[in-house]
Amino acid sequence: MQVRVLNDNDRENWDNFVMSQPGSQILQSWEWGTFKARGSWRHFVMAIEDGGQIKGGVSILSRKLPILGRSIFYAPRGPVIPFSDPKMLDALIDGICVEAAKMNAIALKIDPEIDDNNAKVIEMLKAKGFIKKKKQVQPRSTYLLDLTRSLDDILMSFDEKTRYNIRLSEKKKVKVHEDSTENGIDIFYKLYRETCKRDAFLIHPITYYTRLKKELIDKGMANVFLATLNDLPIAALFAFTFGERVWYMYGASANSYRNVMPNHAVHWHLIKWAKEKGKKIYDLWGIPVNPKEGHPLFGVWRFKKGFNGQLKNWIGVYDLPFDKLSYVLFDKGVEYFQAARSLLTKGGISDSLSE
Repeated sequence: MQVRVLNDNDRENWDNFVMSQPGSQILQSWEWGTFKARGSWRHFVMAIEDGGQIKGGVSILSRKLPILGRSIFYAPRGPVIPFSDPKMLDALIDGICVEAAKMNAIALKIDPEIDDNNAKVIEMLKAKGFIKKKKQVQPRSTYLLDLTRSLDDILMSFDEKTRYNIRLSEKKKVKVHEDSTENGIDIFYKLYRETCKRDAFLIHPITYYTRLKKELIDKGMANVFLATLNDLPIAALFAFTFGERVWYMYGASANSYRNVMPNHAVHWHLIKWAKEKGKKIYDLWGIPVNPKEGHPLFGVWRFKKGFNGQLKNWIGVYDLPFDKLSYVLFDKGVEYFQAARSLLTKGGISDSLSE
């Protein structure tokens, strides 16, 4: 086996490999890394090859840290390896350590899609020096909807209230269409800001979403859908697509006309659209691990639960420190900063990914 950092000529091979793996993780795609590198991250892909064929690997984001003069590695939904083969993980860690020394990195964060009841993988990670973290980067729980069934079967599998709301939106003449243009992104963002103020959460500036157009939408990896009532936009959805899966990434709705159920309409439209594209899985992306009244995402969980997808709980974030002292200082600093930011912006310390 050979471990090496890939270059731009390997982009297509890497994406094809990731798409061929279970889950086909878009956050491990070359394009997602390129997108993040337009901001404050750097990006590189390390692959394990055998006979010129990619057998495993990882897309890593690297970010410089303030004050410490060091950097942190993060592999969103990675690495992409068969965790049943410990030698594969060993080879990958050895390669990552070489790059960590070059970039003065203090730790690697990973959050692969491994079931949280997979004791074998969890013990293997701990044996390699990985530390389980409570603070998540990506949601640890989600619902996966099987799109290989007929539309009638999918609709009838929904909770009765969800079916009722979809039909109500049709009765009220809510229309849904795709608009992945700059104008569609502007409409989405106006609704997203309205949602942000209503539900008290933080969002990226609009430049984040216009960059998504260049790096993902224009490459057929993302789409914007708008729900309208009498031509007035009242809800929007930003979806990602890669391999066999479609993800619900960002959703927004106006304060008015929520009684005509535009959110149900836009999700049902996306499900039908995804089936036409031959997608097999709809990932509803992001629910509380332990939903309860008072949790910031309790309402989101109640809405998504109505689609009756398969509940999946992943193992969450695991850190591999390269420099333990610097890592501890960084870890505490991030904890204090995020608590202060939440206090200033929300009036209290809360975390939508908390458990």
